[in-house]
Amino acid sequence: MESGFNASAVLRGASVGAVWTAALLVVATVILYLSSQPAAMAPWAAMGVAWLSVFAGGFSAGRGAGRAGVWHGAAAGFTVFLLLYLVGVLAFNGHMTLGPAAVRAVASAVVGAVGGAVGLAL
Repeated sequence: MESGFNASAVLRGASVGAVWTAALLVVATVILYLSSQPAAMAPWAAMGVAWLSVFAGGFSAGRGAGRAGVWHGAAAGFTVFLLLYLVGVLAFNGHMTLGPAAVRAVASAVVGAVGGAVGLAL
């Protein structure tokens, strides 16, 4: 049995998470646009999209690694967080203080770890 960290599976999981993010954001945008939901729902929709995407990335990483799904999923979740954070900061000239960023980074790693464990188990 092969041991060690599979960076390829993590990068593949992060890529899956990024693609899911883009696709789900389009779907959420269309749903919010066509529905009578208030604009205040947009941040909640974005958060749901982020967690589903991180879970999918972790699932893919855990399944692709074939072992240590929790660790590979957590790494993929954290990588997806970094990608989304960099896009938010660079593309939209925004900023996030260390506290909320750290909480979101840890939450992304946890959600990714759960996805990795589920991906390995299935």
